[in-house]
Amino acid sequence: MALAILHRVSITDPKSHLVHVETAISAGPTGPARASGGAPAAGPTPRALPPSLVLFMPVWTPGSYLVREYARNVETLSAEPPATAIKVRKNAWRVATAGAERVVVRYRVYGNELTVRTNHVDETHAFLVGAALFLCVEGAQDLGAVVEIAAPSGWRVATSLRPAPGAPAGSGVHRFEAPDFDTLVDSPIEIGTHREERFEVLGKPHRYVISAADAPRDEDVRRLVADTRTIVEQEARLFGGDLPYDAYDLLLHLSPRGRGGLEHGASAALLAPSTSFATREGYVDLLSLVAHETFHAWNVKRIRPAALVPCRYEEECLTRLLWWFEGGTSYYDWRVLVLARLVSVEEYLDHLASEIAHVETTPGRLVQSLEDASFDAWIKLYRPDENSPNATVSYYRKGEIVCALLDLELRGRTAGRATLDHVLARLWEEYGKPGRPVPEDGLEELFERVSAVPLGDLFEAWVRSAADIDYAATFARVGLALERPPRDGGAPCSLGVRLRSAGEQGGRAVVGSVTRGGAAWAAGIDAGDEILAVGGARVDANIEAVLRAHAPGETVDVLVARDGKVLVRPTVLDPPRKDKMKLVAQKDAGAAARAAFAAWLGAPHPAWYKERSA
Repeated sequence: MALAILHRVSITDPKSHLVHVETAISAGPTGPARASGGAPAAGPTPRALPPSLVLFMPVWTPGSYLVREYARNVETLSAEPPATAIKVRKNAWRVATAGAERVVVRYRVYGNELTVRTNHVDETHAFLVGAALFLCVEGAQDLGAVVEIAAPSGWRVATSLRPAPGAPAGSGVHRFEAPDFDTLVDSPIEIGTHREERFEVLGKPHRYVISAADAPRDEDVRRLVADTRTIVEQEARLFGGDLPYDAYDLLLHLSPRGRGGLEHGASAALLAPSTSFATREGYVDLLSLVAHETFHAWNVKRIRPAALVPCRYEEECLTRLLWWFEGGTSYYDWRVLVLARLVSVEEYLDHLASEIAHVETTPGRLVQSLEDASFDAWIKLYRPDENSPNATVSYYRKGEIVCALLDLELRGRTAGRATLDHVLARLWEEYGKPGRPVPEDGLEELFERVSAVPLGDLFEAWVRSAADIDYAATFARVGLALERPPRDGGAPCSLGVRLRSAGEQGGRAVVGSVTRGGAAWAAGIDAGDEILAVGGARVDANIEAVLRAHAPGETVDVLVARDGKVLVRPTVLDPPRKDKMKLVAQKDAGAAARAAFAAWLGAPHPAWYKERSA
């Protein structure tokens, strides 16, 4: 289908949170026209559009596996007469072209949700997500488009879309082009008074686009740029030394509204707390977010699961491999930081131990396997409820842990000859570079081909099964032991509940979830109950203070408010939650284990270094 598509985007009143879009679709010419005598006439023959076109808006955006129903934010869609438009599906409209060579469809989109996957427009900026903004002609996903943006006065435009000629000088209109709809969706747009910092990595241009522009100090931005360059260089080394793109943008929003990232082929959208530069913990978390999204430039954007090729924007694209494409990326984001010396070995091990502690205190780890967690992302991970901790496990967290363990097992079973880094490099050479999708059943086979050792027992136990993981033997390969230190100052017992955020509940102790099989579960306490008192003592959001007066196995009356009534629930208290873990260097670790540790993280454990110094 030969069509020319032009999207005009304008924001006339940012405080209304509305984006106005005009999509013009034109038929292409058929070739030289003929005069009545048979001689060629001047110019090509105009061609009419098909009698009708169906235009649809995606229901989700790649990298965020949830049907988000973006069309719910579309308002007042109409076609310029004599063409007409009628809605035919929840996210699609049929345009009757009336035999015209060109039709124009106008609509507006409401955007007031600041995340990396939704549109957000206010008086300070506009962040636009292609899947949530642009319509696609059905059956013509491979067609390119031109995008014209009329920005508010004084606002700039940043996007990884290629600049296109034709914008009138001094008009304030910015003109870009996309070779196909996939690229249009894959290129978020930031419009505003953002700060831009340009730098090079391995000879290729990179750019930070930071909103709000006045949030970080100059020294913070310089440090972030330097550390980002170090991160990307370290990641490139894992893939053979080259970058897979010509240029790259990092669209960073600093806001108290949340945290998140979304990968794109030539950019990343990042949302981080405004306080990210205030503490070491906050800054390292920001660096891990940067490392995660930039690593995705290889792993998922170019090394792609077959279930996402081609991308089907109107339905779920189900894959069992997210434990690798997200969990594996989570493993490498922190490992890259320690290899690049941006975090210490101790910081890395503390992070990994905290991830293990989180999974080990999630009952859902015994219900849902990693493969099932990946497959059900669309209906479970992105739609958590009070039962989610009991029924599901995060393929991010458990996937990170399993990838770390697989790396150590590869190193141990092959005497260091094969590592997860070798698997990564082979994935790039066999699938990423040539643009071949990874088959759903292809990972285990590739792991075994790279290592030349059987690994089916690990995939069965850690990826396909929902069971506890035996960490001891694997961590012993690198001289580590997983320990559960005693709680420092914590209560000696537990109710077996997680409370909702105290700030959101006005300081009240409102139950967010109940641990299956725990004290509250057995007593009949439900998510949504407000805990008023334990053992006769009034409770607020700091329930630990009251529980310090009690012991495991003790029966206490718990008063809860539910549906306007006060209920008494006799409850047998649990032992304290084992929510703290630590990976400890073993003093008796042999030379082989110590060498394997140094090869894994690029440095010896400081405990052994100090031991030698002493």
